[in-house]
Amino acid sequence: MFLAASGVALVISLATLILLGGESGSARAEANAVTFPPIEEFEHYTTVERGASTEHMMTSREALAALKAGTSVPVGTHMVLVDYREGKVFRYFVSQKIGDGADEWAFQWFHPDRSIKVDENTARCFSCHRSRADSQFMFTLPEAQAFGS
Repeated sequence: MFLAASGVALVISLATLILLGGESGSARAEANAVTFPPIEEFEHYTTVERGASTEHMMTSREALAALKAGTSVPVGTHMVLVDYREGKVFRYFVSQKIGDGADEWAFQWFHPDRSIKVDENTARCFSCHRSRADSQFMFTLPEAQAFGS
């Protein structure tokens, strides 16, 4: 029993160390279940200006139809924020519904070449979007529901 408890403590300690970025104090992203979607097939449903960033919000037609109908988006749905700086793609922020539960979303940052951007803290993303659990974790739900009307 002592060995099992020690093992659990070690795993928790290592997970905390990884989450906090080791001694440097900066968190790092790691590859997870999020895949880069076929954004060429997506609808750009709204744009948000935030500081030096122009953010294009995109998702599939199927997701927009579900949102408009007031139903949950299907498992596998991607929501994409394309972050433009000085007129060029700076990075992509992708959220993906990975399970049937209302809060089963995963987040990942990607470089303009669509490779995983490991210097971003995806735990911070989930923490912020958690405040929108009643709106499918979206800050732009009203815009998505109004798109095409």
